[in-house]
Amino acid sequence: RNKRKHEITQSTGVTGSGSELHDLRWLKHHIPEGSSFTLTNVTEEMGVLGLAGRHARDVLTKLTDEDLSHEGFPFLECREMEVAGVPVQATRISYTGELGWEIHHNAKHTAHLYHRLLEAGALYDIGDFGTYAVNSLRLEKGFRGWGAEMNLDKNPYEAGLGPFIKPNKKTPFIGQEAVKAMQNTEQKVKLVMLNFQADNVDPYGNETVWYGNKVVGNTTSGGYSYQRNCSMCFAYVPPALGNIGDKVYVELMGRRYEATDVEDPMYETEATRTRNALKAAATL
Repeated sequence: RNKRKHEITQSTGVTGSGSELHDLRWLKHHIPEGSSFTLTNVTEEMGVLGLAGRHARDVLTKLTDEDLSHEGFPFLECREMEVAGVPVQATRISYTGELGWEIHHNAKHTAHLYHRLLEAGALYDIGDFGTYAVNSLRLEKGFRGWGAEMNLDKNPYEAGLGPFIKPNKKTPFIGQEAVKAMQNTEQKVKLVMLNFQADNVDPYGNETVWYGNKVVGNTTSGGYSYQRNCSMCFAYVPPALGNIGDKVYVELMGRRYEATDVEDPMYETEATRTRNALKAAATL
């Protein structure tokens, strides 16, 4: 952004690795004819490190002069700054739903940043975590996944994304009329969060959901909840079975397990917990 002229001269977009070509093709298709706008894929030149957890702020503070307090660096804010002497673009967000930053940088600096973060976090037993851990945390926080909960067969309202949609936004956007039509149409399915006790297997996605002797839906993704000590999964079911407390069965390895529709999200994000704590403190 050119701050002096208040004009956007450059913008950066980030997407998941699995949807890189899908999103790139969509963006290219919608570049207006005769536009001076250029689109460059810099995936191979850029790297990103995710720092997450209750000590993320303490670790990052050791490597930068930026104000990383809740007020100084609000949730979802993105800014250019230096970390361990390296210019980065940092965003306060994490797919874990916990306190964290995504640190985008030139890929040639990845090793340097990684080792400096490990050094800064040694006091807090910092370490690597994998996608199964991320998946468990994001499911508990109710985060949807592209290609799973969000796909071309379901609309945003069926996926429970209504609160994030502004169909009557003054600035026109692609798909606005379609979204308005969806809003006023009865939804055929509903995304729900299911909890159940299994044996030595957890849902992964695309498992069958039963009600009585009838197949009524399918899971989209799942895992194990360490907050609830049970198996959990997102699933699409008929709206009539989408109320908290409703019972269905999830089939895993040929066996059906009774599952209960629970609140979504199961566990509040760090940003929500912090915001609620600050509100409570203000009333004292």
